[in-house]
Amino acid sequence: MKKLIFLSVMLILASCLRAATETVTFEVKGWTCGSCAAATRIALKKLEGVEDVKTDMANRKATVTYDDTKVAPNKMISAIESLGYKATVTTAASPAAGRANADTNPAQDAARPFERVSFFEVPLECGAVDGLGCGSASKPVLKALERNSEVREAKVNYAGTTLAVVWSDPEKAHEGVVESAFKTRDLDASILRDQARDKALREYGSGRWYGAADVDRLSEREAHVIATRLINRARLDLAPDKMAAFNKDLSTGIAAILTRDKDEECARNPFEELSKVASRYLDDRQMTKLKAAADRGARALPGEER
Repeated sequence: MKKLIFLSVMLILASCLRAATETVTFEVKGWTCGSCAAATRIALKKLEGVEDVKTDMANRKATVTYDDTKVAPNKMISAIESLGYKATVTTAASPAAGRANADTNPAQDAARPFERVSFFEVPLECGAVDGLGCGSASKPVLKALERNSEVREAKVNYAGTTLAVVWSDPEKAHEGVVESAFKTRDLDASILRDQARDKALREYGSGRWYGAADVDRLSEREAHVIATRLINRARLDLAPDKMAAFNKDLSTGIAAILTRDKDEECARNPFEELSKVASRYLDDRQMTKLKAAADRGARALPGEER
């Protein structure tokens, strides 16, 4: 009889734990690029009780899994709005499938072995190209970290969403070093643990990670996409060989701006070299069309490849 009562109590407790996990989806206004979504994701994950956050930049939505005994949607809205965005609930909170992981146990954290590599979620995504990291935003952060004696190596992944930090001495690893480097540039970084860290560690061997010395490769890719986008948008009537040469030179010109080493968070005007390069290939009418295309910005417009 006592065993039956004990099992009943355990089932009731388990049911209560499951019921405490909810999901809610917000529509977020004010996002302009992947970095905006990443910053929102990081801010929400810092709230006690928030277990997971998924953002959908294309549809301007953020879906949060949380413990409703610790945090409520109105607090999440306040966190989003503190970043300068506007958030409204689009779906009512509903029971989630269950906790993906048990709550962190302080005793387990204390027993966690020292890690030579730490991973952080970071908002270093490119605003002009989906799935690409921003080289010009990443470089000053990576340089600052590499100048720190506690850091042996710092690299960002291709997407600009994850930072890997190899510590000089794992026993003296201090995540505040990373957080400080980001806060100096009004950015946030959130350390990854458990399954999220394991996933990042598996990806770390892929080779698509970039330190301060090679992060310009991301900027060169961004420059090529922007140049191609502008040329297609302008609908220039050029012979194929001339078009290819123009695309190459325009990409090089934009890349020179994006990779300039002035410790700037982002290059403010990637079209600075536009007129100089374009004048070698285009007549006045074509220059006007290209200028009009550039005035619409570097980001993809509706219907354009992202």
